[in-house]
Amino acid sequence: MAIIVPPDGPLNAKVLIVGEAPGETEEIRGVPFVGPSGMELNRMLQEAGMSRSEVFCTNLCRSRPPRNDIELYIRKSSKFTKKVTKADQKRIDAGINPYKFVPLRDMLVDPKVMEGFIELKKEIELVKPQIIITVGNASMWALTGRWGITKWRGSMLTYSSAGKDTKLIPTYHPAAILRQWDWRAIGVADLRRAARFRDGTPYPTRERRFILRPNFDQATHTLETLISRADLLGDNAVLRLSFDIETRAGHIACAGISWSYSDAICIPLMCAERREGYWLLDEEVRIVQLLQTLLTHRRVRVVGQNILYDSQYTWRWWHFVPRVDQDTMISQHAIFSDMPKSLAFQASMYADFYVFWKEEGKDWEKNMREEELWHYNCLDCVYTDEVGQVELETIRSLGLQNVHDFQQSMFWPVLQAMQRGVRIDLKRRNELIIEVKGEIARRQTFIDKILGHPLNVDSPKQMHALFYGDFRMPVQMKRGKKGEPSRPTLDDDALQKLRRIEPLLTPLVNSIADIRTLGKFLSNFLCRPLDTDSRMRCAFNIGGSESGKSAPKTYRLSSSENAFGSGTNLQNIPSEKSKSLGKAAARGGFDGIGDPYQFPNIREIFVPDPGYTWFDLDLERADLFVVCWEAEDEQLKSAMRLGVDIHLLNSFVITGKEPPPLEELVETHSKYRDHRGPMKLTREFAKVFCHGTNYGGGARTMAAHTGRSVAEIERAQRIWFAAHPGIKRWHDRVKSQVVARRFVENHFGYRWYIFDRIDSIIPEAIAWIPQSTVSIVINRIWERIYRELPEVQVLMQVHDSLPGQFPTSQAQSLLPRIRECAKIVVPYADPLVIPVSIKTSEKSWGHC
Repeated sequence: MAIIVPPDGPLNAKVLIVGEAPGETEEIRGVPFVGPSGMELNRMLQEAGMSRSEVFCTNLCRSRPPRNDIELYIRKSSKFTKKVTKADQKRIDAGINPYKFVPLRDMLVDPKVMEGFIELKKEIELVKPQIIITVGNASMWALTGRWGITKWRGSMLTYSSAGKDTKLIPTYHPAAILRQWDWRAIGVADLRRAARFRDGTPYPTRERRFILRPNFDQATHTLETLISRADLLGDNAVLRLSFDIETRAGHIACAGISWSYSDAICIPLMCAERREGYWLLDEEVRIVQLLQTLLTHRRVRVVGQNILYDSQYTWRWWHFVPRVDQDTMISQHAIFSDMPKSLAFQASMYADFYVFWKEEGKDWEKNMREEELWHYNCLDCVYTDEVGQVELETIRSLGLQNVHDFQQSMFWPVLQAMQRGVRIDLKRRNELIIEVKGEIARRQTFIDKILGHPLNVDSPKQMHALFYGDFRMPVQMKRGKKGEPSRPTLDDDALQKLRRIEPLLTPLVNSIADIRTLGKFLSNFLCRPLDTDSRMRCAFNIGGSESGKSAPKTYRLSSSENAFGSGTNLQNIPSEKSKSLGKAAARGGFDGIGDPYQFPNIREIFVPDPGYTWFDLDLERADLFVVCWEAEDEQLKSAMRLGVDIHLLNSFVITGKEPPPLEELVETHSKYRDHRGPMKLTREFAKVFCHGTNYGGGARTMAAHTGRSVAEIERAQRIWFAAHPGIKRWHDRVKSQVVARRFVENHFGYRWYIFDRIDSIIPEAIAWIPQSTVSIVINRIWERIYRELPEVQVLMQVHDSLPGQFPTSQAQSLLPRIRECAKIVVPYADPLVIPVSIKTSEKSWGHC
């Protein structure tokens, strides 16, 4: 018999919290929210200015569901939405737990949920709270009909019953927060928002004055009025406008402009009832002319969300770029680099009144009515303006103006590179495609022959059946993402482990690894779509991803295909120093007999324009320079200045040997450079060991990475820190800063605010210092070249390098000036300028 857990709290409570269902501790004690998640909820309430004693707590379902998963009690149809265990299925088949689902809203639910929902409505009527806080997805859906807590959390909703509306704000369940700790700060922010309304304060209202289906006179009058306002402004005054577009099939579907938090116009360009377009041709020409005049006006400052995307469209179809002053995604990245960047999330945190209004994305959804799209377009604009203003205030209060201003200044050099693109040598590209496909075919033939049957190396099912079934090799596990269990894997690292366990598998494993590497060459680089002029145009992202899931918190730019499907992730383009190619060379011949295959130089397909020379500017040992300066280690700093083979020097230190004079270890003439004996092996160990230890890697971690015992690593780390105590002091300094202030800061003033658990984040925080510093240096070199050397064209950014081109006729004068632009001072007490190398070629990037 199911154990019922009753509600808890004062009947005159102003705040009513609704969970999903009780857990094991709640079931034992008979009170909701008393287990680990309940204790965390209490702490969060206190931080939000509320007390558990003033809150009435209840659940949607009053008994514990199987595996504590209430979604087993909720179906979208007669079929289960989640897997049911065999034991549960047997009980269902036996009629012990028959799951006689009944309709509730747009779903089917177990009767226990329906019974709990009926009781919940009675409790709301009895308590009459000023505000309801739903925690979790199911409770929000039951009271509002909305589904998807990650989308709707923070929204200022209402629960309606018997003609009366009660304010309701959903947030994450504390049990989910315990699994995903960086959600905690967001949950506390939602609770603070709810606390504002527990005394009966009504939701703030904002009148929306949107022009959604303008005629020609309305559209032109609105744009001309805004142009006149800009014309009449004084010398130091500007007109701030928010701008946003929606797209369809690679074209601009509509464009929105707002000039206040309430006023906006959506100018449609596509319309379902008019196949030829919303406007007559001469009308559209006039409107685009007015848009250009307004958005490029010297007194106008444009704010947008991810406006690098919009600018790709305005440049391609309207041949102008708005006078962008602020991209709210970049602003959010400058403040909280590790937080989500979507406009909906930013609005949920910064807007005075917020309700989730649409999925993030610019493309017109097929099931969306046009009036709805146009309304959303105007909402995008007004929310962007409000979010941007709050972010500017936050930036001023945190003292991050310099950080923010520079990050915004990167918009123009990045956009220029995106517009220009890179010339591709089609002939060489086709040759490499044929070569790579041939090499893949050779290896596939070899695999099929030795196995006696075909094998799809990209099929996990076939690979697992072969290695873990037929060969009975020990199963290799891969750690899952946050909250996910480990799972069996046969990735490259796992295959190499199996090869070491059973050397007879070497030819097979090498062939599989080669096919995978060559396949990535094909799909990711050689066969990527090009623009109509045979150039590759990539999209660069200054402010991280829209969702924040892949936000580059180190401030390194990411790259991807552009808005029109051209381009790729340039960060993965292999070079001679690439780990993938290093591993391939170390594997040997794919059949275990021949010499290693010389993998193609993909960079040869990237060629300069006629009359130009390609250059590749690369920071030398950049991260290591920053580590030495952070540690204030004079010996290491001297060695770096001299160009010493630092890994060779470190190999002497960690083995307890007296190193020779630094001059003998300079990389260009080291007598130890080509040594093939034990010192070479020690150097390779020192390279991995010192890098990981410098970045906070513990003994167990480094033992796993180096293949040494934990005792050996502990001894080496004692020697290392004794020889270089400044590194340990740097680690302690970072840890103290994170514990005391919840952020880590580099010498440029950039910060990473940390919302995850501190105990697991310290090594990452240590590594963030050199990684972010180097990213900022390379960005500043790019921005300075753009500002000071208009003749030089930076075409892309790849890790710590800037590939580009300059006029061949000006090589003698421009190269020294490029090198001068690369002298970016990192403001330590002992100023650091990271040296650069500049390689050139008139033929291709790969020939530099």
